[in-house]
Amino acid sequence: MLYYHLRHIDKVHSRECGLAMLNPGWCHMRRIMETESVLIIGKRGSAVLEDNGTQFEINEGSMLLLPAGHLHRGTQPVSKPLSYWWFHFNQFNQIDDEIHLYLPRALPEAEAVAALGNPQKKCALFKNGIILPQTMPLCRPELIKTLCSEALQLFASSEFSLLAYNNALERLLLELQADALTQTAAVTSGEAQKSASHTLVKKVLEKIESELSNPNASVKYFADALSVNADYLGRCFKQVQHEPVGQYINRRRIELACNRLRENNFPVETVAAECGFGSRRQFFDEFKRRTGTTPAAYRAESAYVGINAL
Repeated sequence: MLYYHLRHIDKVHSRECGLAMLNPGWCHMRRIMETESVLIIGKRGSAVLEDNGTQFEINEGSMLLLPAGHLHRGTQPVSKPLSYWWFHFNQFNQIDDEIHLYLPRALPEAEAVAALGNPQKKCALFKNGIILPQTMPLCRPELIKTLCSEALQLFASSEFSLLAYNNALERLLLELQADALTQTAAVTSGEAQKSASHTLVKKVLEKIESELSNPNASVKYFADALSVNADYLGRCFKQVQHEPVGQYINRRRIELACNRLRENNFPVETVAAECGFGSRRQFFDEFKRRTGTTPAAYRAESAYVGINAL
């Protein structure tokens, strides 16, 4: 997904806005607005819009930015009543008789997220601007809806003040920026936690392989060895490996036992001990539960397969 850098939020100008209230069968027109962007805040229902060939859904509690210069259109008629706030706006600075127009600048997601998550990069890149994703769910939909209504009321007031209206739109954009920052922080934090979980589980897997013959190997054993909480280790392991630590250990022990039974003629009790089982009975029960046969029968069948293979 693209993000857009609105470079001079203090230079926001809007010539019109409204609350669209549309019936089933309506479809957005096909158009390009060369100098104005469109901000849409969903109020009720949903619609699919296409911007420069990419489809987006606008629905209740979401935001969509249609940047200036892009071709946008509806892709299909709406099936239910639809309503949304819309604001046409641009950013420019007038010096004498010259107008300097600041169009939204597209940013790749990685660059935008890095800037949003790094205070130094954020300050250097933002200056007087903000960064918004092209679309996002709202963290504080009621506040954003209130700001939309307030801006619309100022626009429609009999004592219309362009300055007051543009200030209201500027505040709306700043609050959307705050939502974007909140969501980016949540994603960044989640990725960091995911990375930490994978690192921890990798260490546990390495230790399990070296401790399969240890009958004391358990969640607590490995948690103590790595100086982490046992419950935390268990949650991380299950999240990454999709099975509890104890089940993984027993599965690997049985896989090791199968190799030993195929490769040598050691007594079953010896194989059980080498694979970390405290007793022959424990080994027998777990082996049969996982393979559907006994250790002796498995060895005999494996030998028969080996003879046939010759």
